[in-house]
Amino acid sequence: MSQFHTLTIAKITQQTPDTVSVAFNIPESLTDSFKYIPGQYLTLKFNINGQEVRRAYSLCSSPLTDDLLEVAVKKVEKGIVSSYINEELSIGDKIEVMPPQGNFTLEVNPSSSKNYVAFAAGSGITPIISIIKSVLNNEPKSKFTLVYGNKTKESTIFDKELSELSEGNLNLINIYSRENTGNALTEGRINSDKVNAIIKNDLELLKADSFFMCGPEEMIVAVAGSLKVYGVLDEKVNYELFTTPVLLAKETPKEETNFSGDATVKVIYDDEEVEFSLNSKGATILDAAMQQDVDVPFSCKGAVCCTCKALVTEGRAIMDANYSLSDSEVAEGYILTCQAHPASANLTVDYDEA
Repeated sequence: MSQFHTLTIAKITQQTPDTVSVAFNIPESLTDSFKYIPGQYLTLKFNINGQEVRRAYSLCSSPLTDDLLEVAVKKVEKGIVSSYINEELSIGDKIEVMPPQGNFTLEVNPSSSKNYVAFAAGSGITPIISIIKSVLNNEPKSKFTLVYGNKTKESTIFDKELSELSEGNLNLINIYSRENTGNALTEGRINSDKVNAIIKNDLELLKADSFFMCGPEEMIVAVAGSLKVYGVLDEKVNYELFTTPVLLAKETPKEETNFSGDATVKVIYDDEEVEFSLNSKGATILDAAMQQDVDVPFSCKGAVCCTCKALVTEGRAIMDANYSLSDSEVAEGYILTCQAHPASANLTVDYDEA
């Protein structure tokens, strides 16, 4: 079960001219609730100009080396929440925060001896630096290669920290799209041609045990496509999206059902049950539950995060899209309720089992 808790801001750091990192103190009573795996995210809730808004931000701290929980937020044009975080927050402010979630993770094992490769661009570094720090500090025999794209060195989030980590087992390849480096390999954008050039320059990268990608969708599609051409197995490739996809959406098959009409839907959340009628072609289960005044968890509403994850314990539901649940979770009966519709006459959805 996911619910919001009040956390106090302990530190705010200006990482770049348009990005701050925000660190939270965790009260001893909430230590267990806020345990996390490298790569997970937090959902933050704000009231801005009388409107409740929620956003998910990846943790850039490491659970194995950092005492505070920290997220980094890049200010985006017309971004209500990102602007508020960058311009309005102060140390000591109290924020409503949901416990960590997400599947873009790596379980660190001190006895492992592996090679990891990651491709990141811009703020896509946030979950990946959590993974990198956890690996480098707790898997001494493992190695990590990071290909990191930015406009300039000045705009590079965590530039100093990554430079320091590169003195150890981190092979850091910075690529700048608006800065001359004197090396064609490190200039431009991370597209298919760039990925191919990097791989041809170091074929050992293809032997990595796991690949991680986070950044613009175009970059993720380019990297995944190149790795596939080189024969990298799909199960080795992991990616995280921050926005609802366009390119990947075209490749995703739609679930089908023969059911149509009204269904009786029971929603269980926080040990309470609410029952209502919902048409198979009507609102999503999440929106319908909210219309019944159930304070169900959500964040992106775009199938990118898994904040609204719930378990189907009776009946069947189908999803319009899914970019965050794993195949095993879907097989177990989990759904993203922001994308789900009833596909049987009776349906029970349990958020408490998520």
